[in-house]
Amino acid sequence: MRLFTLILAIFFVLVGNTPATALVTDLSNKRIEIRYSFDGAQLILFGAVGSSAVDPVNDAYDIVVVVRGPESATIVRRKDNVGGIWINDANLNFPAAPGYYAVAASRPLSEIAHATVYANYGIGFANLPLIARTDRGLMEPDPDFKKALYRLRAKENLYRQELDSVTLVAEGLFRTDVYLPANVPVGEFLVETFVFQEGSLKARNRIRLNVDKEGFERAAYDFAHGFPFLYGLTAVLVALGAGWLAGVLGKK
Repeated sequence: MRLFTLILAIFFVLVGNTPATALVTDLSNKRIEIRYSFDGAQLILFGAVGSSAVDPVNDAYDIVVVVRGPESATIVRRKDNVGGIWINDANLNFPAAPGYYAVAASRPLSEIAHATVYANYGIGFANLPLIARTDRGLMEPDPDFKKALYRLRAKENLYRQELDSVTLVAEGLFRTDVYLPANVPVGEFLVETFVFQEGSLKARNRIRLNVDKEGFERAAYDFAHGFPFLYGLTAVLVALGAGWLAGVLGKK
């Protein structure tokens, strides 16, 4: 904790000498390695806000942090009751949906800025520029399917809208925790920090975070994606071998 405070103090001194509003942030770890024992990670995002004659830091300000994970194709299905049986009916294909998305703020978003401001900067799940692939081409997704996507990912702890808060530690200093669950997708993450004063954006910056598999998990992942047919064949052979071995041992 002392080291964290010292780092923030140094940042504050550096940005405090700049002539305009400045923002400096950093992560406690910019690379997460996923191994067989990985059960999630918790990072610390810390930073400092500089000052100027126009926007002194002793005026009220707010911090909003957005963490966005790698995008991937996602299909959302809707179940309908047909003859008393619930079956998958309609579905919608999102060709590029964030695998992880989290928003943290020093106050509720509704108290920091107007909804149109967040829409301009793509802050918040409702403002993500998601598109859907249909028979008629790429289109705006059905709102119900978009809500379903958020609900499903939220259950997996992959979407965290205003579940975490940003703590204003001291004048110009702040921190927040970034939670990554065990099922977090691999790839490059983008961590963006926004400074707001009186409902207006004053500064922003971004940090890149890498989540990757290591060791045996890395080899298996590369094999599965580089040689999908051989990987599937190997998985079948291993399953058959395990079943045969279990049968032999069972007879004994």
